[in-house]
Amino acid sequence: MKNIKTVILDKYRNKQNYEELENGIYKDLKNKRYVITLRFEIENNENSQYPLEDILDKYYVNCTSHIVEDGNYLEVELEDGNDDNFESFDTIKEIASLEGKRVYNKEDDGYIKLVIE
Repeated sequence: MKNIKTVILDKYRNKQNYEELENGIYKDLKNKRYVITLRFEIENNENSQYPLEDILDKYYVNCTSHIVEDGNYLEVELEDGNDDNFESFDTIKEIASLEGKRVYNKEDDGYIKLVIE
């Protein structure tokens, strides 16, 4: 995946349900979770499951119901799986740092490795 960008969903404008924090990160006040929505381009040798699934596993985050496929682009809302705590916020900040980077899987000694560059 490449051309990773944060997306501000319309629902985030509802100040009763969401608090804007930084870099496209919001706090879901109802569910006490940190959320971010990313849009990225799927590369020719990828599908919509990988490397997204590996990102979910690496950072212990979940996809919400907001998943939009548009040609070679995928838009997903990610949320930390933990209740409101400092570690959850750090995790979502790491996800936000993927903006502008390329993320892909590479075989290395018979294992599939997630590469972020």
